[in-house]
This record gives sequence, C-alpha cells and structure tokens, in this order.
Amino acid sequence: MAENLVERIVHWSLLAVTAIYLVSGIGITEYRTVELLTFGLLTKNLSFAIHTNLGIPFLVLLVIHVFIKPLSRAYTRLVGRA
Repeated sequence: MAENLVERIVHWSLLAVTAIYLVSGIGITEYRTVELLTFGLLTKNLSFAIHTNLGIPFLVLLVIHVFIKPLSRAYTRLVGRA
C-alpha cells in the first residue's frame, strides 16, 4: 500500500513539474501571450527563473519515475529470499 502511494506521488509530481516546465518555457518564448493569459502574473523574467530552477527537480523525478518499479521488484526479491 505504501509503495503504491509513493508511486502515485512521484507520478503526479512529475506531471505537475512537466506542465509547469512547459508553460514556463512557452512563457519565455511567447511572453506577450502568456502574460496576457495569466493577467500579468507570469512575466518573461519569472518564466525564465522558474524554467531554470525546475531543471534538477524535473530530472530527479524523471529518474525516480523510471527506476521505481525495477527497484521495488529487486527489493521484494531480496527481502523475500532472506
């Protein structure tokens, strides 16, 4: 049960970070449109700061997302044999 909860948290966190990463990237290139759609809340400078600072969290969540199943299977095999 706890493994399933951790997987769901990682999956949804990765989805949220990916969406924010994409929106901030669009906010850098199409800043006038994004500023208009967000009523001036997401400026070009803020989009650049968010996009720059999300690189490492995105990669960490992506690696965890990819390796969470194989690592949990390996762990259950090792614990199951002991």
